Amino acid sequence: MKLAFNFPGGSIGGVAGMPEGGVDTFGKTLQVGITLLFITVTLAALIFLILGGIQWIISQGDKTKVEAARKKITYAIIGLIVAFASYLIISVIGNFFGVKLLDVPGRAPGRVCNKPSDCGRPTQWECINHRCREK
Repeated sequence: MKLAFNFPGGSIGGVAGMPEGGVDTFGKTLQVGITLLFITVTLAALIFLILGGIQWIISQGDKTKVEAARKKITYAIIGLIVAFASYLIISVIGNFFGVKLLDVPGRAPGRVCNKPSDCGRPTQWECINHRCREK
């Protein structure tokens, strides 16, 4: 999609070197952003789960420290459940509406496809028997 100004009798083209994009670029950016958000949330929850376990081990039976460690572990598990549930909900809604919100562009091998553009990078991948394969 090129940025241009059309008027009766002529047009003014886009600026040389201006990046192109539009909806396709926004969609890919959204896909990568959502995937990175899920990875970050999952890693943070796992880190808090490990820290809670370590805190429990070094609490030496102190009731307040054990309770703080238990809360940290509980909240980390709740965070993981919420992250995976939201991933599931976004996947189901995306599949229902035919929108790929969770695919990372460029991660094509074996992905289900209907056309080469479904594989992320048509110059590197092709769609054979509804599966992305490297050229």
